Amino acid sequence: MFQLVYLSTAVNLFEEEELNEILQISRTNNSSRDITGLLLYHEGNIIQVLEGEKQQVMNVYYKIERDPRHKGIIKMISGDVSQRFFTGWSMGFKSLSAMEYKDALGYLEPESEDVLMSPETDEDPQAVTLLKTFASATISRRRQS
Repeated sequence: MFQLVYLSTAVNLFEEEELNEILQISRTNNSSRDITGLLLYHEGNIIQVLEGEKQQVMNVYYKIERDPRHKGIIKMISGDVSQRFFTGWSMGFKSLSAMEYKDALGYLEPESEDVLMSPETDEDPQAVTLLKTFASATISRRRQS
């Protein structure tokens, strides 16, 4: 199982309707490629994790790099992991508050580079733990509504 986490900035802020359309298309495409993951969004800032067969994940990532809606794309983490962390999610999504986005960046930009070098051997990389936490909170809130 291969996993990739990247950051990017939207060239223009996405309206909710546009985000929903992008998510629908991504979910359909990802399902057909057996890719799962999660997208976090805050005021044009994007954090996304993609997981699946390495070549499929890299093909999607290369497509994102060429997408004119993105700029400043930074691959933060990529490597083999022991398991799929977002099973059943062709693309989970959460729109973040300013504080949640700041917290997410704190996990992805630690003072020590050792954290970024460990995904190949770590059972649950910190970035994935963070994304799973946000995902769980989102699901929990939806169930309470």
